[in-house]
Amino acid sequence: MNVLLYSSKLALCWLIIIIGSALLLLQQTLGQNKLPIETNILALLPENEQDTFAQQAFQQVADKLGNQLLFLIASKDKQQALQAAPYFEQQLASLGLFASVSGKINEQEQQAWADLYFPYRAQLLSPTQQLRLSASPNQQTERVIQQIYNPFSGVTGQEIASDPFLLFREYMADKGESINKFTLQQGYLSRQWQDTFYIMVHAQLANSPYNLKTQALLPKLLALETSLQTQFDVQLIHTGTLFYASHGTQSAINEINLIGVGSLIGIVMLLLLLYRSLLPLTLALLSIGCGLLVAFVVTVLVFKKVHLFSLIFGASLIGVSIDYAFHFLTERLLNNKNWHSQRALKGIFNAITLGLVTSLIGYLGLLVAPFPGLQQLSLFSVVGLLAAYLTVICWYPLLARSASTSKAPNLSPLMRYLALWDRPKIRLLTPLGVFAISCIALTQVHFDDDIRQLQTQPEHLKAQERLIKEITAMGQNQHMLLVKADTQQALLMRLEEVQKELQQWQQQGLLKNYQTISQFLPSISTQQYNYHLVVQLYQSQAENLREKLALTAPITTIAPFQPLSFDRYLQSPVSQAVSFLWLDEINGISSSIILINELEDVAQLKNYSQSFSDLTYLNKVDEVSSIFKEYRQHISELLAAAYLLITIFLLLRYPIGKTVLVIIPPFIAACAGLAITSIMGIPITIFNLLALMLILGIGIDYTLFFAEQKRHNHNANTLLAITLSAITTLLSFGLLAFSETQAIHGFGITLLSGITVAWLLAPLAMQRKINAPD
Repeated sequence: MNVLLYSSKLALCWLIIIIGSALLLLQQTLGQNKLPIETNILALLPENEQDTFAQQAFQQVADKLGNQLLFLIASKDKQQALQAAPYFEQQLASLGLFASVSGKINEQEQQAWADLYFPYRAQLLSPTQQLRLSASPNQQTERVIQQIYNPFSGVTGQEIASDPFLLFREYMADKGESINKFTLQQGYLSRQWQDTFYIMVHAQLANSPYNLKTQALLPKLLALETSLQTQFDVQLIHTGTLFYASHGTQSAINEINLIGVGSLIGIVMLLLLLYRSLLPLTLALLSIGCGLLVAFVVTVLVFKKVHLFSLIFGASLIGVSIDYAFHFLTERLLNNKNWHSQRALKGIFNAITLGLVTSLIGYLGLLVAPFPGLQQLSLFSVVGLLAAYLTVICWYPLLARSASTSKAPNLSPLMRYLALWDRPKIRLLTPLGVFAISCIALTQVHFDDDIRQLQTQPEHLKAQERLIKEITAMGQNQHMLLVKADTQQALLMRLEEVQKELQQWQQQGLLKNYQTISQFLPSISTQQYNYHLVVQLYQSQAENLREKLALTAPITTIAPFQPLSFDRYLQSPVSQAVSFLWLDEINGISSSIILINELEDVAQLKNYSQSFSDLTYLNKVDEVSSIFKEYRQHISELLAAAYLLITIFLLLRYPIGKTVLVIIPPFIAACAGLAITSIMGIPITIFNLLALMLILGIGIDYTLFFAEQKRHNHNANTLLAITLSAITTLLSFGLLAFSETQAIHGFGITLLSGITVAWLLAPLAMQRKINAPD
């Protein structure tokens, strides 16, 4: 009676916790405007601990670039494209997806360049003009003569009157080449490339591309594109973070459905086939549901959001959390004549508790790593397993008091398999053989820490991006150089110095092109230098030009110097094209980004940036890949520490011989998992080592259940329970092997093979039958 009273109180306490978790889940999901789910892959990654300034700068430019979408309307027929463009621009603006859409450039916007630069024309020179005016100013006079007598130049008398040396015309032509290869056609930026006519349309998202509500509107955009192509017989090419983010989110959701729903269906079928009753199925789903519920709620409380990546792995917890249920339910099935729920729980309590503790040791090691993704996954797993365990402990004895009415399965095949493990040669040669073969295969292991293995990039999106970059002459590989200075003007001057270096690299063919704000806004010191060159030009060549042009009126001197200020530039529509390169002040320091396209030698840029304290080479892929490598090594150490801690823990309970027999199978299984992954040509990443953590945590459960079984004739019961556990684990984790994401695919392969080997070798830990045949 006291036991039942205690059990009832324990069950009630756990019920209150579950109800509280359910209410918290409702508050977290329905009480907010958006689901607490994170889709940005960068949210999984640790921050740049070496340079927080660079981290903030990268985040600023990533946010600005991430909200941009670029469309190209393509057609063999120019008129078809020009007819489609206004309709497309208008429909884009009506989707409710964009903060702004930039298609047709009106007369006011076209005039903006002249309005901004013309008043300051005497102090604006391109590098080529600077060189010409400083070395041989008379060449400028000759160029003016050539253009005036060229019938296609379009030079007017009014232009000569306001800009006698045609410096502003040349400067604007140089700026046009710096922006892109597009020209205006009926107000649209257009280009004839190969045999196709292209029109460019830009759009800026109203919200982050990783926002689920933003992604929910993407089907409307895709439907509009399809409608446009059908109605106007044109092609539409697009690129932008939104398309990749949405694909990643959808892939993750599909994988959650595949793993979660697939494993649930498999588990349901397995339970019904074996137990032939709804009660075991209900109890099993109850422990799974409670585990996932509490794990989700606690993770949101700690991290504010749950990443989709964690949910993928969380869905695979179904196969692990049900282990404890299987041992209880199998005891009920095989002992239906002498069934007593409290006594059954007491019989398996030590085994499932030891299994939980050893699993938690493996998972908790990941919490130590300063890697948000692994920390979140670790917390989700620890809480989920603990909640599933407590559900079995608190509720199963009360909910399953009645004995099973189903017929016990035939255990003879399992008993024959266990009989093999009573043979000394089998016990010695099987693990040694698997270990030896694994060691040979491990010599071919290839490590790859590239962050891009975490991203799913469909070929059709990459192909469109490559085509757009080729048409727009942007280059296919962009590198970022962060430049810092104490003031805005000092920053512009430093940008100009770096620009000179990049110009030399461009002339040497080391890079395709680059983009910096100093190309469009010279520093005041450069403006003063330019003004000085122009004054000298007027002084030395004005009379010469007047005579050659037979002008009656003298060429007047230029207006007094008045600098083009930074604020004046930013207020102009002209700055919109490159304003994202200029970053907000960080800790009182001004900074800007230089974009470099198709660099031949990345090491040269890295070495150049490392030579100066005010330059930083930004490459998020390299940075995070380096962090991946560091933490892969870190997790290797944690894995070794986990084996050591578990071994010490086991030595407190077992003699050294039995401890070795318990720890050896999961160790060999981990080696085999890595070996098979390597044989399949899959590179080893941090996630494969994470899989080894799970193989240890799950595999040790299998051997512990055998080690805790005191009666040899009950080993078949234990093997049935761990077989069911292994099947469900393979159903859940094994399905990860079908993931489109390379890192998750490799994770699934390692687990699939490792858990299989752990199950096969688990009987090594059982007590041998006395006088077993050889």
